[in-house]
Amino acid sequence: MSKREKQEPTQLGMAAEGVEEELRRFEALADTVLRTPLDSEKNLERASKALREVAESDERLVAQLQKLVAAVGGIRDRQQEHARGVNARAEELQARTQAFQGLLQRYAGLGKSASELNAVVQDIAARKQKATSSEDNRALAASLEQLLERMGQVAEEAQGLATSATEQDFGDIARQADSLRQQLLSARNKMSLLQKGLAAS
Repeated sequence: MSKREKQEPTQLGMAAEGVEEELRRFEALADTVLRTPLDSEKNLERASKALREVAESDERLVAQLQKLVAAVGGIRDRQQEHARGVNARAEELQARTQAFQGLLQRYAGLGKSASELNAVVQDIAARKQKATSSEDNRALAASLEQLLERMGQVAEEAQGLATSATEQDFGDIARQADSLRQQLLSARNKMSLLQKGLAAS
């Protein structure tokens, strides 16, 4: 708890206590005025003095009430200041959440593409084992050409996502996208070597 947080309630409490104390004094003086019999010079002087004291107490009571209002106003201003900060933070949170979800959707799309590429790689590997002729090898080489092109495209998409995530300070997604890019490029290099081997056969 900060010094300001400790001080403000004390000011409010002191102001409220001042109002209560002066109000009790005002009530006591007013009671004196109301109860003093007006039947002698002494009592008339006593009542007159009490009236003056009531007027003075009333002025002090107004001053104490002003202090209380000021203390309450200070608390209200403090609350509004924090409320503005919270509202601004809520808007920032909403914007950041939307940005994160957008990046996450792009990453999910990349994951789907990578899964599809993996299925193609598995299919090509199975076909290679069964290949027995140059015609089979040419068909495999054509499939590999398409696979390599698509791998390059998905790797570029992963690079773009990593860049976007870095620019928006979402390091986790940036690292995941870059890791996927590296895996794709590694797999692409292996497929490229396989293609060259088929071309040489």
